[in-house]
Amino acid sequence: MKQSKDTAKSLLAAQLQAEARRLAGGITSVERKFLAVSLAKGKELEPDGRLAGVRL
Repeated sequence: MKQSKDTAKSLLAAQLQAEARRLAGGITSVERKFLAVSLAKGKELEPDGRLAGVRL
């Protein structure tokens, strides 16, 4: 019984992921540029101190 339960959960997770990607739409050129810069620069550009906000 556990195996079918795990299969059902993984199937549901896959369906929810597919729906989320469909609803999110494509990535814009601005978002693509932002991600490219963040990958290139790494944590150098991350804000520190008060600019970083509250840590939870």
